Amino acid sequence: GDDGDDGSHGFSFTAPTTARNAYRVMRAMKVGKAILLEGSPGVGKTSLVTAIGALSGHTVVRINLSEQTDIMDLFGSDLPVEGRAGEFAWRDGPLLQALRMGHWVLLDELNLASQSVLEGLNACLDH
Repeated sequence: GDDGDDGSHGFSFTAPTTARNAYRVMRAMKVGKAILLEGSPGVGKTSLVTAIGALSGHTVVRINLSEQTDIMDLFGSDLPVEGRAGEFAWRDGPLLQALRMGHWVLLDELNLASQSVLEGLNACLDH
């Protein structure tokens, strides 16, 4: 509409650096593999991906990683069934849930993840 709201939550692609970065991300997406964005905090990596997702009609699921993140936190695990003593059932974690639904996954603070989480993600995303 006239208010400039194109679903990208007020994000502007008109700045030269932003336009160049958006072009690079969209070009990298053609490969069909995971994309790693590196840069200083606060430069707009997350905002850029979120805005491109909004404009292209994709749901972006943001998952913040830390030293405490376990691979089960991402993929899922067997959890107790409410109201049924001693019974467990598989429950997908946010990463597996998003992948099954075809959503884009934004893994934030990847540099903080443990080696075992990185290895699990690599195995999942490298094919």
